[in-house]
Amino acid sequence: MISNEEYGLRMASLQQQVAASDLDAYIVTNEENIYYLTGVSYKQQERPFFIIVRPEPPVVLLTPALEGEHLGNAPNIDQVIWYWDYPSPLGEGWSEKLNDILDSTMAIGVEPSLKLEIVEALSEHEYRILPLVEDIRLVKSAAEIEMIQTAARFCDMGAGKILEAAYPGITLLEIASLSRSVQLAIIKQVGYDPLATNLMMAAWPAPLSAQPHGVPAIGDQFRAGPHIWLSYLRVNGYAAENERTFFLKPPTAQVKEAFAAMTEARKRAFAAVRPGVAAVEVDLAAKEFLRREGFGDYLLHRTGHGVGQDNHEGPWIAEGSDQVLAENMVITIEPGIYLPDVGGVRHSDTVLVTQDGYRLLTNFPTDIKSLTVKGAKPMKRIMGKIIRKVAGIG
Repeated sequence: MISNEEYGLRMASLQQQVAASDLDAYIVTNEENIYYLTGVSYKQQERPFFIIVRPEPPVVLLTPALEGEHLGNAPNIDQVIWYWDYPSPLGEGWSEKLNDILDSTMAIGVEPSLKLEIVEALSEHEYRILPLVEDIRLVKSAAEIEMIQTAARFCDMGAGKILEAAYPGITLLEIASLSRSVQLAIIKQVGYDPLATNLMMAAWPAPLSAQPHGVPAIGDQFRAGPHIWLSYLRVNGYAAENERTFFLKPPTAQVKEAFAAMTEARKRAFAAVRPGVAAVEVDLAAKEFLRREGFGDYLLHRTGHGVGQDNHEGPWIAEGSDQVLAENMVITIEPGIYLPDVGGVRHSDTVLVTQDGYRLLTNFPTDIKSLTVKGAKPMKRIMGKIIRKVAGIG
């Protein structure tokens, strides 16, 4: 759990950044950033929320009336101002209230993710786009690392359930349904915030696994491979992921070659991870090797990304990144090779940057033997048939 003291330190750090950036005020409206600063979970939907942070108190929260009491419980908010629902009568909406709060404030900082609707409402003010909260979020505290480790443990649990359930002919429906048992484990073991918890357990069957963001049908069946599963969770506000390539029959020579190259690329990326190393160097450690091995035409994405409040955040382990790794950052390492009409090979782990290297937060087998399903699994087939019948999938 994150303590009220830590939330206070986060806000104080942001106030220092606002002063150092020569700003009169900074506007926080991104959902994850508000959660990071306050620990209060909510869903923004069409009603925006704002924290207006100046170098000195008061810190002001602008919220819809129906959320005022809920968000007003934040440990480091000095003043709560309500606006009427969305849309609002003239003079009672968020845009009028926001401009009233800012008043003569001229030098304003805003987040990179700011919606155009809000940008237009600030047209009378001078503003700069600065990722102040995102920068503070890069390095995790001990409490955050513990919560990410908890999410990683449940990612590994989900991965184990997928491997245990898999058999030739299993459908995506059966794999996706496994998330319920992980959800129940979370509820029993660590509690459950439904607004700050998301569970996605899915898999991409070959050859669609060659399209990392393709969309399989719920009734798609898994045959030989290579298939890729995704155990991608956010548990009570903190995220982690575990991805593996798996097989329901021994892989072909072509796939074995790609799998071996992917495994070696991971090793080279891991070896580059340590404080002071540019994120681009970790990315290139994997990708330059894969290009030399002849897989350059089969690469579709960067080597990794940061993990924390969100499943995807900085630092970006990519060629275009200008970020540098620091102790207690959390990242993924996930180089992939995607062979058209065959399938993809990719493992992903959640990784903590330590004082002298790294530590895996997800721990699950990575070798072909362990990831090749064995046995007929008659009981799993019977259960799968029942699940498909209930769902109306033949």
